[in-house]
Amino acid sequence: MLLWERLKNACVSAGYARAASQLATQGHYEAAKSLMLNGVKETVERKKAIRRLERVKKAKASYEPGDHYMRGHKVAFWKGHADA
Repeated sequence: MLLWERLKNACVSAGYARAASQLATQGHYEAAKSLMLNGVKETVERKKAIRRLERVKKAKASYEPGDHYMRGHKVAFWKGHADA
């Protein structure tokens, strides 16, 4: 899934560059410049989101609930549930 997001991000970046190139060839230099700056900002935000998703995915994959809840006890003991 994250590979797909990276591929989409690369295609969007290429699209911005191509559109800016076409604007520049038509003589609209300021519009091309603003389009590229907005495209770069959007690409950076997308990369941050992808990195955040990768970090969360890695944390979820390495999480072991038994280590968290039992904390070294050989038998699980939760306060309020011991006599249930």
